[in-house]
Amino acid sequence: MDTKLLNSAKRHLCKTDTIMAKIIKQTGPIAPSKSSLPHFHSLVRAIINQQLSVKAGRTIEKRIQSKHGGRYFKAEKILKIKNDILRECGISFKKIHYIHTLAKAVFTGELNFRRLVMHDDKTIRDLLVQYPGIGQWSADMFLITSLRRPDVFPIGDLVLRKSMQKYYRLPADAHYDKYLHIARKWEPYRTIASLYLWKAAH
Repeated sequence: MDTKLLNSAKRHLCKTDTIMAKIIKQTGPIAPSKSSLPHFHSLVRAIINQQLSVKAGRTIEKRIQSKHGGRYFKAEKILKIKNDILRECGISFKKIHYIHTLAKAVFTGELNFRRLVMHDDKTIRDLLVQYPGIGQWSADMFLITSLRRPDVFPIGDLVLRKSMQKYYRLPADAHYDKYLHIARKWEPYRTIASLYLWKAAH
């Protein structure tokens, strides 16, 4: 996301949401993104990080990368790593199945990223969740980290919801509709609002 987009988003968010304006003032600006994560790598990372802390997810990711070789995950290389070796990296057999299923789809051309990225956010999400292990959260993270789509609200993210609970005084058991209602004020920059909330949480 470039400086122009981030500046436009900042102006909009400050104008439409006084609480978000305070968060932005507190956290400081979001740095422009230098590059996006490769598509397959982004999805594998999302699967690895499901229901894990950031630290635990990063540790497992680095272990798998050491067996895989190279900076980013590639489908053909993942398929060559035996299940037992992946298991030794700390990832469950269920997640190994998810990753291998996705890798096979990419390797055979069943999942073609060049075609996929031509669709709108909803269509991409609907297509991705057909694969085991990819739910709404994983699809949303793909849209944010790999495609840099500006208006994604990853409501399935626990850290994001906890940050909103703190700043918007929501109870821990608040219904998703409460979060969605607040996020409507951020459109069409819900991704950038989420980035500020994540930054505030850390």
